[in-house]
Amino acid sequence: MNRFALVIAVGGVVVCTSALAYGNQPNARPLDPLGWALLAGCVLGLLWRRERPEVAMAVSGGAAAVYFVLGYAYAFSPAPALIATFGLIAAGRRAAGWIGAGCLVAVPATATLLRPALDHLVGVVIWGLIVLVVTQLAEVSRARRAYTAEVERRAAEAERTREEAALRRAQEERLKVARELHDVTSHTISLIALHAAVAAEAVDRAGGPDEARDALTVIRAASREALTEMKDILGVLRTPRSPESRRPLPGTARLGDLTANAGIPVELEVTGARRPLPPAVDLTVYRVVQEALTNTIRHAAASRARVSLDFQADGLVVRIDDDGQGRRDGRSGGHGLAGMTERVAAVGGRLSAGDGPDGGFQVVARLPLAPAALPAA
Repeated sequence: MNRFALVIAVGGVVVCTSALAYGNQPNARPLDPLGWALLAGCVLGLLWRRERPEVAMAVSGGAAAVYFVLGYAYAFSPAPALIATFGLIAAGRRAAGWIGAGCLVAVPATATLLRPALDHLVGVVIWGLIVLVVTQLAEVSRARRAYTAEVERRAAEAERTREEAALRRAQEERLKVARELHDVTSHTISLIALHAAVAAEAVDRAGGPDEARDALTVIRAASREALTEMKDILGVLRTPRSPESRRPLPGTARLGDLTANAGIPVELEVTGARRPLPPAVDLTVYRVVQEALTNTIRHAAASRARVSLDFQADGLVVRIDDDGQGRRDGRSGGHGLAGMTERVAAVGGRLSAGDGPDGGFQVVARLPLAPAALPAA
């Protein structure tokens, strides 16, 4: 209800009942300008019912208390204060609301104790019950509002969580596809372009047919165009949707965590002047160590392993040794070693694997440190 309409409606009821109350309260103090002003204060306090409910309660309740204490005929003059009390409690301001309700009952109860009379006592009891019922209805309203707000909050939180999870899964999948394209497809296309160029030059030197040279030229041009387009695709796939959606790729900085959680005791040793690595080399070191330790745990029946990084003037030597079974388990082939060899070759390095000098199995990767030594992706 509009607050002005409420003030007018309640004001009409208060004025009419207060005037009619003199029919059965002939000894009450006659309504004078002060009495009319107090009745107006009771009603006008409701103007702040929504914005400042405490102010509404204080103005309406204070005016009603003074009106009662001065001996005017009482009727519905405390009704506006009761409405303000309901609003306070329903809005969640329970302490102020219950204090106001207590004051509304305490004033007539105190007057009855000072001037005992049966009709006054009955009136106070009835008024107290009315206040109690209104305050309980206000508590029900407050609890319902709180429940509705909590349900809406949880629904919004669940929806936001679902959206964030979906976005995170989509971005992770995009990054996975981008990495696979870069690590596998881009490398393969680069080799196609390189070998096509070499073959075209060989055909020219040997005086081969023009059709072969033209075909190789087309292959080389198509490969380069495919690489360019793939770079654009990778740029789109790797564009994060949010600052948290992309995590940095692992590198040598995380080797400590990798070896600590390998499942067997692993000693990590770094020698030489440690310096920053190109991103591709940094990732390759981590992947080689990761794959070598995985093979050790799966196939070698080893009880311990050792990882060493030797920073040299012109490169980095990564060595992984274990005390397992060596080649007797047939670890000379397989996708793991082949993948490591390809990954190391992609950054211009070399990888060797075989029996260690003291038994067990050994993987050695020699990697360049200068970014210029890396092939263009």
